[in-house]
Amino acid sequence: GAPAGGDGPTTGKRMLEQDFSNDSPMSYEEKRELCANMNKLPGKKLGSVVQIVHDRNPKILQQNGEDPDEIEIDIDRIDAATLRYLENFVREALSKNSKKKAKP
Repeated sequence: GAPAGGDGPTTGKRMLEQDFSNDSPMSYEEKRELCANMNKLPGKKLGSVVQIVHDRNPKILQQNGEDPDEIEIDIDRIDAATLRYLENFVREALSKNSKKKAKP
């Protein structure tokens, strides 16, 4: 079998189509973990997450009334395929992040 990691970096477009193919529903635990991990992302990556969610489920993003810069993502309303994509995205972002140790 081929290695799970695939063959080096995939181009953005192809990766997108591939990763939305997994739409198995997420358990409550998995969603909680995804939320926790999203909170660890650096701002630029978080921006990408917001963009992905917005492209796939434009009605979900809610601006926080008190703080317009803060965006609430209602994770329970995101479709499973997007959640699975985000799970991979966040995992990769965090593993890249931890490899080059951020200065405290």
